[in-house]
Amino acid sequence: MSDSRDPDGIGEPPPEAPVPPLPPYAAAPHQGGALPGDGYPGAVPGYPGAAAAGGVPAGAPLVQPYPGAPPAAAYGGGYLPPPVAGAAPPPGSRPKTLAIIGLVLALIGLVMAFVPFVTWFSGFVLLAGFVVALIALIKKTQGAKGLSIAALVISVVGWIVSVVMSIASFAILADATTETIDPGPGIAVTEPPGDDDPAGDPATAAEDLVFVESAFGRTSYDPTTWWYVVILENPNADYVFDFAGIDVEALGADGTILDTSSDYPTILSGRTAITGIFTAVGQAEITQLDVRGPVAAEAIASPFDETGSFIIEGVTPMSDDFSTTVTGTVSGTFETEQEFVSIVVVARAPDGRILGAEYGYVERLPSDGTKVQFEALFYDLLPSDTTFEAFASL
Repeated sequence: MSDSRDPDGIGEPPPEAPVPPLPPYAAAPHQGGALPGDGYPGAVPGYPGAAAAGGVPAGAPLVQPYPGAPPAAAYGGGYLPPPVAGAAPPPGSRPKTLAIIGLVLALIGLVMAFVPFVTWFSGFVLLAGFVVALIALIKKTQGAKGLSIAALVISVVGWIVSVVMSIASFAILADATTETIDPGPGIAVTEPPGDDDPAGDPATAAEDLVFVESAFGRTSYDPTTWWYVVILENPNADYVFDFAGIDVEALGADGTILDTSSDYPTILSGRTAITGIFTAVGQAEITQLDVRGPVAAEAIASPFDETGSFIIEGVTPMSDDFSTTVTGTVSGTFETEQEFVSIVVVARAPDGRILGAEYGYVERLPSDGTKVQFEALFYDLLPSDTTFEAFASL
């Protein structure tokens, strides 16, 4: 039966179905050789990603089938695995910044450690270099491990050098201070006489201290505690005993030393009094005092008109039913003001015996002759006919 649409009656093949377009991620037809299936009519051309017989050829290039997709072999074989997050970079690409900074700080600290006095501050720089180098050595993302180890070693060596140089610096400073030490405010000290000085050696020019008088007794508030007072005199008009060590020993009847009290005053020309207490006598009995002090060779030349002296006035007692308070004023003729001037007040009976002694302090004594009031408190009620005298010392 013939088709009415075919006037000639000759059958024609139906038209071919249209070929769908390639997807956008398909690459150009394979170049450089036939793929399997290309050698016969109607074979579908190969496209990237299609699996080839026999596996993926070696050295096949990578393509990205679509944006954001991981790379894939051009001739098949699947996708490459993505990189592992947080993985350490290869050793050659690790940063070296921290190691270099640590090494530089360690070197700077080492140089500072060799410089006297500056070495005191080198420890901070060395510590900073040590910490930075230690961080660089521990962290896996940091490189130059050799530089980090070198910085740590240099920091330790720098600390050792710093300690040695610090000790040397203190020794230098102490030596310089000893050479320029000031014997004390208001004391005009001259150089000791030399061999060519007619005054001769200080040991022969100056005289020893004279211990004029001493007294002692039990305190009223504690029978095991004893008070004492020593009055001594510096017979030298132009010599003083600076920071003189005075040791007062309490002796028993058999000569046993029961206790010792020490004081270190500056003894000017004239009389000075020292008072204190013994607390280690216990139940023993003090029978006498032994006083030890500096010898004439320890005297320091100081002209009287340049040294200065104290003036004490208006010593007045005020008693109540329990105690006696003694007040007065002290002034000085020194070139500079004095600090912490000690005032010892001695109480005497009408026959001259010492009944006791107390002391007070003047915090500041001006150099212009201004009078400063002092006060000493006797905890015992003294007789009304008791007399008082005061001694000042530096």
